[in-house]
Order: sequence, then C-alpha cells, then structure tokens
Amino acid sequence: MTQTGDPLFIDDTMQAYTHWAGIRDSKRGRDLQAYMTNLAEARFVLRRVLRIVDMHTREHGLDPLAHHVLLQVYGTNRGRGIAVNALAKRLDIPPALASRLVGVLEKQKLVKREPSTEDRRVINVSATPLGIERLREVDNSIHFDIIRFHRQLTDEERDAALSIFAFYVGLNPASAATRGVNASESGQEDADIASSP
Repeated sequence: MTQTGDPLFIDDTMQAYTHWAGIRDSKRGRDLQAYMTNLAEARFVLRRVLRIVDMHTREHGLDPLAHHVLLQVYGTNRGRGIAVNALAKRLDIPPALASRLVGVLEKQKLVKREPSTEDRRVINVSATPLGIERLREVDNSIHFDIIRFHRQLTDEERDAALSIFAFYVGLNPASAATRGVNASESGQEDADIASSP
C-alpha cells in the first residue's frame, strides 16, 4: 500500500489526473508540473475562501469549527437533522468532539437535540430558527469579500483550480463541465505549442 508521501502514490495520482483531464501527448512531459500547478491553485483558492469564511464567522460570534458543525447540521439531509455520529464522520472528528460542539451550539440555542423517530438510541441534531438565521447572516456578510477575491483570479487560475476540484469529486470525464475545463486548458496548451520554437 502506498502512502501519500510515496513517489509512487504521487505518480499514480498524477497519472489518474492526466488521464481524467485527457492531457495530450504534447503535454505529457510536463504532466507533473501541470498537475502541481493546478493543485497549488486549488489549494490557494480553498485556503483564501476558508480564511474569508472564518473571519466572517468570528464576526458573528461563532468559532469556525462550530460554524462548520451548524452548516453540516442544517445543510445535510435537507435540514431534517443529522445523527451525532454521522455529523462526526462528515466533519472528520471524533464523535465526542462533535457532541461537545453540538453542546456549545445548543447552549446558544442554535441547534436542538432530539431522539430519532426511527431508532430511539440515536440522537439527531437539527438547526433552530435562530441557527438558520445565524447561517444566513454569516453567508450574507461573506459575499462582498468572495466577489472581491473572484476579481483577483485570472482565468488560468480559475481553470487550474476547477480542474483539480472536478478531479477530487470524480466529475465524469465525459461531462459538459469537464469538456469546458479541458477546452479552456487545451486552448492554453495550443497557445504554448504555437509559441514554442
């Protein structure tokens, strides 16, 4: 089994990405560099967006992780609630920490706990009207900074990040969205080929 730091793992991931992206032979010699460039752009976008969200979350009196809990509680299962264990899995944290965070939000009257109607041993967490309103307030305050960030990105940076996000979520390589990303990158590749000696 290969580890994420193992060169074989990186090569396998890069090969899967280049296969997914349909990179042509003319670009195969630069596969690793192209993949890492796109990966760097995707990580830059994620980090910047998360920093913006965290900043606005704090302005509205929520710890960023507590905000993420509230978002998962309301955004999962069409707002009908989520079991604490399922919440922990979605947050990739231990169930005890998820339960503690739910307790913090419960004290603020942003969520409520109720026994599951299907299995009385399971406790479901759902957002209260106050919790939903807090999510709306945070979301509304984020938009200006996100739009300003959009304007700072070049088309190449957007395309690079999108190609990685599409690969991460397993977007079908034959989909219209994938063709759009690849067409954009292919246009840049054609320009690179035309300008090479």
